[in-house]
Amino acid sequence: MQGDSFRAARGWLRFLLVLSVSHVAMAGFVIGLLYQVGTFFAPHTDDRIALAVVIAAALIAVVFDVRAIKTDSFAPGLHRQTSKELAHRANIPEWVAPMMWGLDTGLMWTTFRVSATTWVLMAAALLNVAPQWSGLIFGTAFAAPLAVAVLVGRGNVSELGRPGPRRAVQMATVAAALLPALLLVGGLVL
Repeated sequence: MQGDSFRAARGWLRFLLVLSVSHVAMAGFVIGLLYQVGTFFAPHTDDRIALAVVIAAALIAVVFDVRAIKTDSFAPGLHRQTSKELAHRANIPEWVAPMMWGLDTGLMWTTFRVSATTWVLMAAALLNVAPQWSGLIFGTAFAAPLAVAVLVGRGNVSELGRPGPRRAVQMATVAAALLPALLLVGGLVL
């Protein structure tokens, strides 16, 4: 009996690890790529204008997030996700489903977005306002709370892919989007 629960725990830990590493790696790649693309036109863009665009994008994201909170919906983006049935296919290795989910969510634009701040980070990377490694931080900010939620739930991954407490997450991202915008505006004024 204990052997079965140990094997199950190892299975969901492996699932979580593969999903998290895949997500962080893909988010890091996407933001790094956007940053590199931005280096072509960043030398020709005034830093203050780029910063103003990112601040405006953050404020617009807040509007979208507040609207999403009020209507119990998601941020703008594609409203799709990797099929949960992928995890139940017998003909694929067990690491494929979490890897596909991690890569899909790490792409940042191909699936449901809980917050529009994702788009702000992408714009900031493209304008070279956010550093190219910020995708790794973004990915970790997704993976760490997911890990805590799964560990607290003692490995119950059956709820992954289902809507969770979006409103709380969305309200936190509104605050997170406003704080840097206020700091940036304060820095411009000084």
